[in-house]
Amino acid sequence: MENKKLIKNATIIDRILKILQGFAAAGVIVSAVFIPLTLIFGEKVIASADNLTVGELQFKLSGDMSSYLDMARIKSSIVVMLIGAILTAAAVWYCLRVLREILAPMKEGQPFASGMADKIRKLGWTVLATGAIAEIGGMITSVFELRAYQLDKIVNREIVSGITFNYSFGLWFVFAALIIFFLSYVFRYGEALQKESDETL
Repeated sequence: MENKKLIKNATIIDRILKILQGFAAAGVIVSAVFIPLTLIFGEKVIASADNLTVGELQFKLSGDMSSYLDMARIKSSIVVMLIGAILTAAAVWYCLRVLREILAPMKEGQPFASGMADKIRKLGWTVLATGAIAEIGGMITSVFELRAYQLDKIVNREIVSGITFNYSFGLWFVFAALIIFFLSYVFRYGEALQKESDETL
């Protein structure tokens, strides 16, 4: 009974992950298409905008946006952001693929099949790499973007004497990877018990 439930749940989860893989692949394609579009039409689109977002702040601006921005730098920041999106979406696609590899034996009713611990460890390394790519990419994009803003034209210089940018680097992916590595050891123990049980039978 428990085996049937495991097989059913693993099959459902696998279908969901397959759909999510499709979304991740679409994210790679869409981001790649937007890179040449940004390089060709970026200036017109940016100049026609009437607001500027800096972190959680949104400024409603009067006049042409091009007078507040270094257009070459803002286009570079968008391209860097899109490259980061491509790398992140590709890494997410790979994570989902590894998860589906882990689910494959579960769909057969064998949660502790040989090699499961290694696949889970591979997932841990993938999560670690994906998180690092996302965080570093976000930080680089912020640096490019903020250098493109001519904030001295927006703020009141009589009141604001200086502007400082603080960048934060999240470590959520490190903790997630550590939990996955721990699970790989649990599964390694489960594999050993399964092997003993099979040899006994």
